[in-house]
Amino acid sequence: MPRPLLACLLAAGAAANLLAAGAAELPPGPAAAAPAQRDPSLRPPGVAWFDGELADAFEAARAAGKPVFLYWGAVWCPPCQELKATVFRRRDFLDRLRLFVPIYLDGDAAGAQAWAERFGVSGYPTVLVLRSDQRELERVSGGMDLSRYAEVLDLALGQERPARELLASAASVGGRLSPADCRQLAYNAWALDDAWLYRDSDPQSLAALAGALDRASQLCPSALRVERARLLITALAAELAAEAKGLEQGKAPSAGLRALLGRMPAILDDRGLALAAGDVLQYLPAQYFTASARGDPAQRDWLRARWFALMDALAADQRYSAADQLDALGSKLIAAKALDPGGAVPRPLAREATRRIDQALAREHEPYARASLVNSALNALETLGDMDRATAILSAEIRTAAYPYYYMSDLAALEEKRGHPDVAIQWLARSFHEAQGPATRFQWGVGYVCGLVRMQPQDDVAIRDATVAVLAELDAAGDLHGRTRRSLGRLEASLRQWNRDAAHAAAIGAARERMQSICGKIPADDSARPACEDFLRNA
Repeated sequence: MPRPLLACLLAAGAAANLLAAGAAELPPGPAAAAPAQRDPSLRPPGVAWFDGELADAFEAARAAGKPVFLYWGAVWCPPCQELKATVFRRRDFLDRLRLFVPIYLDGDAAGAQAWAERFGVSGYPTVLVLRSDQRELERVSGGMDLSRYAEVLDLALGQERPARELLASAASVGGRLSPADCRQLAYNAWALDDAWLYRDSDPQSLAALAGALDRASQLCPSALRVERARLLITALAAELAAEAKGLEQGKAPSAGLRALLGRMPAILDDRGLALAAGDVLQYLPAQYFTASARGDPAQRDWLRARWFALMDALAADQRYSAADQLDALGSKLIAAKALDPGGAVPRPLAREATRRIDQALAREHEPYARASLVNSALNALETLGDMDRATAILSAEIRTAAYPYYYMSDLAALEEKRGHPDVAIQWLARSFHEAQGPATRFQWGVGYVCGLVRMQPQDDVAIRDATVAVLAELDAAGDLHGRTRRSLGRLEASLRQWNRDAAHAAAIGAARERMQSICGKIPADDSARPACEDFLRNA
């Protein structure tokens, strides 16, 4: 049941008072949490979810002549909660969903990470539309005008070719795209692909994706202005991500990036077109603004005026969820900071932003919707550098949230920035001990160990014991794939860096010994076996 407004404000006020003393309060918590119960009631209501295994869902889809609607999520994930609060409550969306075999795959369910690795998904939530032969047709993104979701399902129902196959054919010499093809490509969630999420490891592939999306934009019929704009903006976002490291180091944009930037003013000058593509525009990163302005005061002023007006319109647009509206405000703050010669958000805008954040949080108490709204508020406050307000919000939420461990790592990050490593480590330890579900517990545990390595590198015993305890979670998971394997890679990289001078050999040896006891339980033909056996080898 939602808490009364006064109680929420009192909790936030109490947290703010604690900040004056230098640190957020650590409320008491259990030393360890019981494993999460994967209750079917946690699935979004109102949908006739398939109750069997995912492999059986594909068989059912084949028999019924329907595609599969795969919803990949986690019970603690705020954007997942937003989908429950908005999209999964819309009658038009639920009506379309009857034409699919819908199945919910929780990231902590047995075998879930192996399926996710097969389909190349990691981020929660991801929605896939798949044929009964398991070939992916479409990825569905969040953040859209809520009426668009039913339309995207309509598009998927009419398609037989996977979006990636369409894009590859468009990139070939003489490639052609029908209007339906263009719509499918324009509304596919390219940014939810693992190649994008983990772009640091392969920027070349991301640059190739940007080129293919740009070509698709130009191949689409001129009448499809919105689809062409969406593809261009997505191509720009992909190229910015591919060149992010270079841009941060002061390198000039590539010729390809300059060409994409040069086509953006035509979109921003057309208010109707820009608003129609607003859900993809608002997630362009800070590098877009710095690369576009390039030290030109006139260009900077023009872009600031256009962007502020556009984001103000999106932030007031009731077709979007409250969290998405707050994300539009966050995009305005990112632009303001990037375009300011001193790299700061102007004070009047900062005051207005905090007022709107407070108003939004004061209005929303429905648990599903509030979780995502808090996430959006924290992102905006991070841009503002307002650690005190962020801590106040987190300290209030942690007392009422269904999954408080989600917020503990955020509190740890804030305390680390404040120079309070002991408090930060306590929050990381609690987040691990209270997390629920095997994949989630391992992910949070890796965050705990990495925090110890970063903030208490001299404490060999604590790092050894924490690492061994976290690795023990893999015995419970029995699924060293997907997010779990990536978390293991992050853990190994942190420990190798810590032991680069071979000063912590005993702790490293204990960790490797514990891991080898796990490897023997993994089948020899499992793709995860090599990663397990190579863990900390010759470290």
